[in-house]
Amino acid sequence: MLEQDSRLWTIADRVGTPFYVFDAAAIRRQCAELKARFPNVEFFYSLKANPNLSVVRQMVLSGMGCEACSLLELETSIAAGVRADRTLFVGPAKSVTELSRCVALGIKAVVVESIVELERLDSLAGTMGKTQSVALRINPDFRFAGAKLNMSGRATQFGIDQSTVDAMLPRIENCRNVRIVGLHVYMGTRILDHATIVSNTRHTLELAGEIQKKLGHPLRFVDVGGGFGVPYHEGEAELDLAALQRDLSPVISDYEAVNPQGKVCIELGRYLIAAAGRFVTAVRQTKTTKGENFATCDGGSNVHSAAAGQGSLLRKNFPISLIKRGAAPQPGHSVAPWTITGPLCTPMDVIGKDVQMDEPTIGDLICIPQSGAYGATASPVNFLGFGQPAEVMVDGDAITLVRERASIDAILEDQRPRTLPVVGGASSRSLGRTPASVFDHPCLNQLDGLKDLLVASGGKLEQDADCWRDLWADPILRAFTLIGVPDDYNGYPISDSGLAIEACSYGLHIAMIERLARFDASCILALQGPSLSGGAVMKMGTKAQIERFFAAYRTGPQGTFFAVTEPEAGSDPSVGSSVLSGPAGARRLNGRKMLVGNVKRAAIGLLFARSEETGRPVLVLIEPDKYASYIKIERLPTLGLRGADLCRITINDLPVDDAMILGDGLASLRDGFLAINDVFERNRPIVAALALGTGRGILDHVGATAPAAARSLRDLELRHAALLRRLAAVLDAYESGHPKTQDISLIKLQAVAFVDEVVRRALSLSSSADLMMDPGFRKRTRDAKAFEYMEGATNIHAMNAFRSYVAGMPR
Repeated sequence: MLEQDSRLWTIADRVGTPFYVFDAAAIRRQCAELKARFPNVEFFYSLKANPNLSVVRQMVLSGMGCEACSLLELETSIAAGVRADRTLFVGPAKSVTELSRCVALGIKAVVVESIVELERLDSLAGTMGKTQSVALRINPDFRFAGAKLNMSGRATQFGIDQSTVDAMLPRIENCRNVRIVGLHVYMGTRILDHATIVSNTRHTLELAGEIQKKLGHPLRFVDVGGGFGVPYHEGEAELDLAALQRDLSPVISDYEAVNPQGKVCIELGRYLIAAAGRFVTAVRQTKTTKGENFATCDGGSNVHSAAAGQGSLLRKNFPISLIKRGAAPQPGHSVAPWTITGPLCTPMDVIGKDVQMDEPTIGDLICIPQSGAYGATASPVNFLGFGQPAEVMVDGDAITLVRERASIDAILEDQRPRTLPVVGGASSRSLGRTPASVFDHPCLNQLDGLKDLLVASGGKLEQDADCWRDLWADPILRAFTLIGVPDDYNGYPISDSGLAIEACSYGLHIAMIERLARFDASCILALQGPSLSGGAVMKMGTKAQIERFFAAYRTGPQGTFFAVTEPEAGSDPSVGSSVLSGPAGARRLNGRKMLVGNVKRAAIGLLFARSEETGRPVLVLIEPDKYASYIKIERLPTLGLRGADLCRITINDLPVDDAMILGDGLASLRDGFLAINDVFERNRPIVAALALGTGRGILDHVGATAPAAARSLRDLELRHAALLRRLAAVLDAYESGHPKTQDISLIKLQAVAFVDEVVRRALSLSSSADLMMDPGFRKRTRDAKAFEYMEGATNIHAMNAFRSYVAGMPR
């Protein structure tokens, strides 16, 4: 058996059939060859061919820019790591949401299809205070030859007619918030003749020269489309890339010599990914009827519509091979024509006709190469309810699940009735989706691009507490770290992060924590931001104390701590050992606290103590480096969340002046307790988000490494979704000014119970021994067990929830 056939059986046994498999090394080779042959060309990967995030990430890592045609494709590109200035956005019906996102990101260019769209974009950019670069898509007067599907040179919904450009110039000149930097012409697709590409490119570059003269300024780039073809069917030859290099390079060089500021861009989709992908389906039934042999498989036109000829005038066979488990067929075996069909109840579900092959048996695999482009995402995957197939990426010896097979539970959850908001106060019983909760905010998808960084940094934190600096180097995580810092002190506002949001609400902050915790909760706790103490300083501090606490954030990070809890006394200073004694001018602080946070790396923080003079609780502002001889900080051993630092801080006779006592010293006992309670109340949803994210991260990890076993955990995915909805309701109540203490404590309790249950169930799987050999899984389970010491024990929250419920407390 061929090695690649053996690997396909391995994948089939792990993820089931049907599935697609993509070869990362083949992607890199294809990209490298193009860049080597055309070093001056700027290449863009067209996501429509295959928008799988892992595929796009390989393209970006191989030096490709991205061309997107929807908000999801745009967010996928950003999540894959592409820079905004290497991103194009195309499409004939762009929404305001899509255009706004493009402007907020400042992408290389929005390709506009009409003067009306240009004016709409100009108005939108002006409203946002931005100037957006654009490229004009031109529908030329000449026709292109050699394409299987022509996209220009005829009546079409795409582009601005070449003949109308002159009449549009006055309107173009009136657009002050857009900058025309490029031209876009797309000739067509699946061109296999290199001479056709050369001729079409020459015509496009000549057109660019004419348009450039009309505009009166040089263009920065000309996107000549692409359309490089790949052979699918018998009799088709591969595109001669060497001949294309020989004949196209002089055309490009001639253009660049006359237009030194301009770059030639080529967008490719199919050519970059088709040969790197294979489709695999399994035979479920064979029969011969009325003289024709049929092999019916579990995947057909519903997941590979191109092989079924959908969109083509005449269906032709892709290359198709039969893969049997065990030895390869021996010489002399008999072959016969077979019709390969899928599982749909329609006679159109044919993916191979008269395929000459050995007799298949139930369970054999059917493999269709050249299937990396326009596969599942270009097919009616939900027809008859079969759903999205699994997608796998191989890279050397590594095999990674990069798209989960469609889950029946998830599909049904998407169809769960949700009441639409009431219009004009009238009641409504109509079914539909409610407005998306904060956990559906589009910026969260962009955080998925940070997964690799957080996973790597989380592993380093186990040994090196200072590796938080790797996290700070990322602009999104810098802004995330400083959420809660007042605008006057925030040198890295969220509006400059690239997330396309101007501000971050408390609820959105919680949602971001939950999403990032799926990758590594320890990293979140290692970030050097204002943490809990920042809220208390803002609530009780004087202007000078606020300046003292937050000033450092104008130029960089600053670790903080919030020392409240004592092992024997909890957070009640009246029975604790932490005491501020002595008269004004000679006060001394003594005490001991245990806390989770950045105290080991902190520059400033708060300690909760009892004033011996007044009997009231006080918060003391402490800068550890200034008083190192009075302070001892010990890091305590823990099993998880190493970025959090479970520490004991001991204070011996620390001198305290009036400026170190938070507030004006006149706060009542009630004020002090309320300030502390408010901080803890805001923290409990944070702990809930960390726990929910960690639990979901474990489920995702198990799904990627042991997908067959993970199917028994589907109910936990639904529970996670339900708890997110409950947490969203808690956050809505909090932000509306009507928080309920019992609900806040209850969601924290339920979230910690959820992550504990995830660990328990994962360890009970039949594959648990293999999972425990995985260091990533072991770390996640250690982190999950650490939530018990996050802001008190679980039984405290159970007691709080019960007491608040029976007392009917509205807070």
